[in-house]
Amino acid sequence: MIRVRFAPSPTGYLHLGNVRTALFNYLFAKANGGKFILRVEDTDKERSRKEYLESQKEDLLWMGLRWDEGPEVDGPYGPYLQSERLEIYRTHIQKLLDEGKAYYCYVTEQEVEEMKHLAKLERRPPHFDNRGRNFTQKEIEERKTRGVKPTVRFKIEHPELSLHDLVRGDVSFNLDEMVGDFVIQRADGMPTFHMAVVVDDAFMKITHIIRGEDHLSNTPKHILLQRALGFPTPQYGHLSLVHGPGGEPLSKRLSSVSVREFRKAGYLPYALCNYISLLGWAPPEGHEILKWDELIHEFDLMKVSKSSSNFDQDKLNWVNGEHLRLLSDQDFCRYAMTYLKIQGLLTKDEDKVHGILPIFKDNIQRFDQLPSRLEVLNDEFPYEEIHCLQTPEGREVVQAALEVLTVQAAQPALDYQAFIDGIKPKVKVKGKDLFHPLRMALTGKLNGPELKRIFPVLGMEKVKKRLEQAQKS
Repeated sequence: MIRVRFAPSPTGYLHLGNVRTALFNYLFAKANGGKFILRVEDTDKERSRKEYLESQKEDLLWMGLRWDEGPEVDGPYGPYLQSERLEIYRTHIQKLLDEGKAYYCYVTEQEVEEMKHLAKLERRPPHFDNRGRNFTQKEIEERKTRGVKPTVRFKIEHPELSLHDLVRGDVSFNLDEMVGDFVIQRADGMPTFHMAVVVDDAFMKITHIIRGEDHLSNTPKHILLQRALGFPTPQYGHLSLVHGPGGEPLSKRLSSVSVREFRKAGYLPYALCNYISLLGWAPPEGHEILKWDELIHEFDLMKVSKSSSNFDQDKLNWVNGEHLRLLSDQDFCRYAMTYLKIQGLLTKDEDKVHGILPIFKDNIQRFDQLPSRLEVLNDEFPYEEIHCLQTPEGREVVQAALEVLTVQAAQPALDYQAFIDGIKPKVKVKGKDLFHPLRMALTGKLNGPELKRIFPVLGMEKVKKRLEQAQKS
């Protein structure tokens, strides 16, 4: 069975880049009848925060990415927090030490930094020269006396290897040129990312590792550790990074592309998933608007591009708007009311808001655009463009509208078409010169839903009051 994992570090909020990794893992698992595992890499004591972990879990669930195994979900390979698995890592580090595949290294952090600085000056990759392998016992004792705490480094004996990446094709590495012996346990006794991830992937029987290309250089280290420990090697697929509008890689500390900000802006969760899926993957036959079940059915990891992709806010807005229009009026109102309540934006009579919401379904792209649309319910509102009400033609339209409304007052209900038909013979203008003053008088805006949809919602009294107010403008 296919088993994939998403393994965030709780050092920040989920952003568009790492949530795309989660989504592609989830879609790959579900499309192939596999399992999606959530594992938390929280061994960074200084930067890990419980509030980040809770936010990450909440965001994943909001997006519909429910894990089959992980925190708060029973699974046979837990615990799923790395901070609760430290003894497992130490056992395997000791195994490597006992077999001579790793060693205690008394090279200081200052010496390592000097090596990096020299490499930078010589314009070559930072490279550990493995000097700690050859320290004599006398040198080690002298360093111990100075209080040097050792790291544990893995010996790279076979530095050249190749792999077939599911996204990038055949890739070759030479670790002697790239890094040299690398740390698997820090001086404080904590395992490094490399050690923990290899042990966890093996114990949790992960078959496919789908992650960002920023981890590509880590993969040969992980394969060498897997071989040294007798673990199977999963299949790897490295996704190209998502870039911002200016071409720079998106940072997880860039709040504007965090999932929590997308939620605050009023995107539908499955619309956001639909858009994110398009960052590096193209649906068959060019159908870009996919419902959740269609997305799972159509997604193909083998069709993911190795070229980078760019985040496009306008494209995201378009995708979300298309999904809004696919909703029934009932579902649109349910989503919209939930959003307004959660964001504390429901400041008007709930029944009135619920009644008017459907007329905005074709007129917005995000729910955070609703508050300005709902100003139409206010007793008073500012005019977006007052000029069209102050021209002679505009005043003539408003005056004619009031005269027609007086005649219609005797009718049991407002009739929009009769209202418009009554105005036309009384004025010299037509088209936008007729409808702009009416729209501005009744809504305060030049654009929005069709007047015929707003008209019955306002009612006779409010329409009359607004026309009289416009007449005085």
